[in-house]
This record gives sequence, C-alpha cells and structure tokens, in this order.
Amino acid sequence: METYKLKFTRLQNEIFRFLSIKAGMKFNQSRIAKMLKVSPTAISKALPLLEKEGLIKFEKGDNINLNLISFNREFSKSVFLKKIENLKRLQEVGLIDFLFNEFPGCTIILFGSYSKGEDIVTSDIDIAVIGTKEKKTNLSEFNRKLEHIININFYESWKTIHKHLKNNILNGITLSGAVSL
Repeated sequence: METYKLKFTRLQNEIFRFLSIKAGMKFNQSRIAKMLKVSPTAISKALPLLEKEGLIKFEKGDNINLNLISFNREFSKSVFLKKIENLKRLQEVGLIDFLFNEFPGCTIILFGSYSKGEDIVTSDIDIAVIGTKEKKTNLSEFNRKLEHIININFYESWKTIHKHLKNNILNGITLSGAVSL
C-alpha cells in the first residue's frame, strides 16, 4: 500500500467529519447530502466504504423505510479518528492559538469526553488552565463555531487540584505548556 495516498475520498472525509461533529444523531442520506451540498447519489456511493471500515452505522428507521446513518461510537478506530478530528477543529477555529496568547506561560490541557473522542452533540469542551487565577474570557465565537459550550477551569497550581480531578486532567491532551508535579 502506498502510504502517501489517502484512504478515503474528500467526500468520505466530509461525511465522517459531519457525523463525528453530530455524534449521537441519526440522519438519512438526503439530509446528509443537503448539509454537505452534494447529490444523494454521491452520498450513497461514498457510504459503503465508511460502513465497511466500521466508522458509521446504518439503522432502519422506525416508521419509515429509510436507512438512518450515524457515527459509530462503539468502534475504537472511529473514536480514535474522532479524537483527531476534534483536535483538528480546535486548531482550525483558532481556539488553541487564542488560549496560548490569552494565557502565556500556563499549562493548558483539554480533558473530558471531547479529548477522548467520546463526545456527543450535547457534550461540552473541558479545558484546564494551570498557573493563573480565573480570568474573564469571551468564548462565544468559539462556542458557535465548534457547536459546543467551552468550560475553562482555572487552577493556580497542580497542588490545588483534587486528586481525582487531577487524574482526569492528566489523562487529557496538553495543548500548551508542560506538566510538572
């Protein structure tokens, strides 16, 4: 296999991204086509490989004879790829750079379900900022772009964090700074 070739088409990547952002929701093919501004035929041709790879699930609708498509949250590969997609989105909307500039010299860690790729549409984004007192920060633009509420938790030092919460934070992803215990 040639490692420089992409496994999925651009449309398959867009479908995966859309379903990972909308994790926990189910869509029919025509709705996905409308959201991605492509034809339903293009969607139907792109879906089989995503299903074969275990990234999406098909389910029969209750009252209608339509297949409903959703992100497969039960498969470790799809959750891992969603984790990467989540980090990519944080970078693309500029949140990581914003936090780095807003809290220079602080350790910034993404933790919770969003950092693990286990989030759903209603989940929030948890971020710990260690090394500063609480600071009023306007995140409304990022909340809108990411379609999630961002919660920033401030801690003056690692010593002030409860043991169980500290463990949860340490299992997250360091966006800036370093961890020193």
